[in-house]
Amino acid sequence: MHVFLRSVASMGLAVLLLLLITPEGVLAESQPVSSRTVAAGPYAIDVSLSQDPPFVDQPFDVTVRPHDGPLQIKGEVIASPGLGTDGVDLHTPLSSNGDARGTLKSSIHIPVRGAWNIIIRVEGGRGIGKASIPVTVGAPGAMAPWLAWLIGSSPLAIIAVFVWLQHRYRQRLIVHPIV
Repeated sequence: MHVFLRSVASMGLAVLLLLLITPEGVLAESQPVSSRTVAAGPYAIDVSLSQDPPFVDQPFDVTVRPHDGPLQIKGEVIASPGLGTDGVDLHTPLSSNGDARGTLKSSIHIPVRGAWNIIIRVEGGRGIGKASIPVTVGAPGAMAPWLAWLIGSSPLAIIAVFVWLQHRYRQRLIVHPIV
């Protein structure tokens, strides 16, 4: 029983340490959260967002890929505040990802919560085109994830100490029985 408790405790500690030291970006960056195909003038493009909904003061990536195959395009992403949102237009250039499909990527940092329009402006051999995607930027979480995990797992530490004290008490009874 003692070996079993020790192995369960060490595995639990290993999992907790793994969750604490793994950056959030690594866990979430494997695939885009939302992707849609839009028409930007003469171009059909696939637009992917790394967060949906995006959060205030957390940069998120906008990835633009030509839908009809590889095209040589360039452009910019404009974050424009929607109705009722107090903000200014934010211009961010699209940079090449270096792949054969002509994928472009940009990172946007929106400082104000509310309704925003992500406007993708592209230009290439067929001319200039624009597409707009409405998003609602949310407020960040109330507390840091590591603090939430610490508070949430504190009862487990109390239970572990209680089980350990009970185990020590039982071992003392075996060595020195009460008559």
